[in-house]
Amino acid sequence: MKYFNSSTISAAKKQIIFLLFSWTIVQGFLLWQNGIVTGLEAGKYIDEANNFLQFGKLSSSNYWLYSTQIFLIAAVIKLRLSYIVIVVIQLLLNLFATIMFYKLAVSFLKSPLIAAAATFFFIVNIPYQVYNSFLFTESIFYSLTIIYSSYLLRLNHLAIKNLIIIVLLLALLSITRPTGILFLIPTAFYIFFRFLSHLSLLYKALIISGSVIIFLTAINIMLEAGGTLDFMLPFKKENIICGVNTVNNAEIKTLEKGNSLKGIGYYIVNNEKQFLRLAKLKTISFFGMVRNYFSAFHNAFLMIFFYPFYVLSIGGIWKKIKQKDKKIIYMITIIMFYWITTLLTCDDWHNRFVLTVSPFLFLLGFAFFTNLLINPKSIKKKNS
Repeated sequence: MKYFNSSTISAAKKQIIFLLFSWTIVQGFLLWQNGIVTGLEAGKYIDEANNFLQFGKLSSSNYWLYSTQIFLIAAVIKLRLSYIVIVVIQLLLNLFATIMFYKLAVSFLKSPLIAAAATFFFIVNIPYQVYNSFLFTESIFYSLTIIYSSYLLRLNHLAIKNLIIIVLLLALLSITRPTGILFLIPTAFYIFFRFLSHLSLLYKALIISGSVIIFLTAINIMLEAGGTLDFMLPFKKENIICGVNTVNNAEIKTLEKGNSLKGIGYYIVNNEKQFLRLAKLKTISFFGMVRNYFSAFHNAFLMIFFYPFYVLSIGGIWKKIKQKDKKIIYMITIIMFYWITTLLTCDDWHNRFVLTVSPFLFLLGFAFFTNLLINPKSIKKKNS
């Protein structure tokens, strides 16, 4: 809050109270509407938690990539507690993430008023917030991505302690959902351009190449984790939406071991036309968000709520480039990585991939309005 005078800080406190009130109303309404959801996707995590308690191991190694939620459920079952404990934990994490988002917004947008507006959109992003009473992985994962990003992007200097915290949070993200590993490269790029510009070219090359090697190795390990995952299936069945087949069995060239970076690379090189066609359709699905199985009202809400930020973010990015704000390196890169990952797999049934990065879209969009802020200090200087 060091950017503002006492009257602005007082107004910011009122805005924070309003945001906390809004958060309470939204979360209370969603909990009342949905209750504690233990069906659908939650079922496999509950089953896996029971399997772990019975046999002392996970049924497949790919479940380690979702183990945060599985072990949390297992702990609740072991202690004979109600699932409401998990919902309370998820709500508390979401509340902390909301506070961290507001702090990041103030740091990025340099205005409590604009930061409050961005945070309000974060709070009323119902498709994003709805998972807080679901025993899915999304609630904890979404909260951790914001907590982690806010911590990283608000660092003024980089010390060993900060690096340890960053590594631990990245590891936690990666075992909460497998796409958590996608935050590694945006983190490396941001740290590189924000804190390491003074290093020699050799050290810069070593850092970037090392980060890429670690990232690709981790991705390959995850691809080969086993279980029911088949990363060639979306191309064989031409899935735009995961699990929704548009053909029975496309004639494509693949390696026998398709669940690897080599297998994906082989597919792209040898099936270029199909890949580009599907990439176009997946891009429309990813950014368009509308679905033919959603109601007309739901689709209209998605378009009205999200589409303006695509336009606003272009202006926001341009303004932040002129301000030389390196935070946009991280935000743009993580959005791109989620989009590229969708191109290489398939889009989620309920837009959960693009929803993960929607908070960054809000920040970039509201950056467009930063020129409307008149700094009281600058006015005082002009009048003196």
